[in-house]
Amino acid sequence: MVDEALQLLSKMIDKGILPDIFTYNPMIQGLCDFGRYEEVKDLLNDMGARKISLDVYTFAILADSFCKDGRAEEAEELLEIMKQRSISPNIVMYNALIDGYCLRGEMKKAIKIFHTAGDSGLEPDNYTYGSLINGYCKIGKVNEAWRLFLEVSRKGLENTTITYTTMIQGFFHEGRCADAWKLFNEMQARQIFPNILTYNIMVDGLCRNKQIVEAFLVLRMMEDNGIKPDIVTYTALIQGFCNDGKLDIARNLFNELPSKGLQPDVKTFTVIIGALCEEGMTKDANNLFMEMEQRGCLPNSVTYNVFLQGLLKTNKSYETIPIFDEMTRRGFSPDATTTSMLLDNMQGEGQDDINFDIMRKFVQKNK
Repeated sequence: MVDEALQLLSKMIDKGILPDIFTYNPMIQGLCDFGRYEEVKDLLNDMGARKISLDVYTFAILADSFCKDGRAEEAEELLEIMKQRSISPNIVMYNALIDGYCLRGEMKKAIKIFHTAGDSGLEPDNYTYGSLINGYCKIGKVNEAWRLFLEVSRKGLENTTITYTTMIQGFFHEGRCADAWKLFNEMQARQIFPNILTYNIMVDGLCRNKQIVEAFLVLRMMEDNGIKPDIVTYTALIQGFCNDGKLDIARNLFNELPSKGLQPDVKTFTVIIGALCEEGMTKDANNLFMEMEQRGCLPNSVTYNVFLQGLLKTNKSYETIPIFDEMTRRGFSPDATTTSMLLDNMQGEGQDDINFDIMRKFVQKNK
């Protein structure tokens, strides 16, 4: 679509139809969305040559792109350029900056921009609060997030499915299951409907807090409300059963996935492989590990490390060599835990040569 727009721009110019700022802004947005920054630069230069001035929306698009690329400071520098050109930033511009700093967990800078926007006479909107609530939850300051969540209604706004979902997740991360449940029930009472992400966070949060029965209640609730559970939902349940020592139920649920129209993803396989290793069932873990690729799912770094650690825990260093070779061939490395276990196992009787060989290959790869 962006390429077609660029071709259309070229045809317009060839026919003597001069583009304006309303022509350029959507194309700049599209190119930014695809990370085609050199072409954005070309368009901006073209605008300059045609004496077409950037407006507040152009700056907001650029700021948002910078922030999503982790360049919040560069985005903030745009404010000074706007000031020099007598262009007043709008709330969209400030929201981009706030979100950029929130994504990096730099809440002091985010709040500073928030106050700057307020001092400029701009009112925060749902997006502003959503970014700040998410930012505080990400760094574990759930009470600060809750304070802002409550402030939303006092400002004449209404919390959305996004802010409710973010806040519920924040409560779960703090182990505050009762507060998460209360908020989940409140949002529905207010006719703010949970989406698939909300339900998955509920299922995952309850499972992580060993409330498996309640997690299944949420699963049934999803289905009753016409939302089909996905692989994320079932992976959370499978992991919950594994963590609760109910591997048989977890395996049954795993085996039932195809009948539900779902295929396990890399996380699902990794959870089961890890649980099998914890129970000392490394042969079954190895079979599943090989089955992954046959089913079109390649192991990732976490999968390799989980499996290697399982083998090392059961003193099967000799079985780690082909796994380690495959892992390094695919560009992955042992993590700190796996490396530590290799070093510990080197002290074990009869294992020195094997572990030394693995460590030698690891050192050579990372030179």
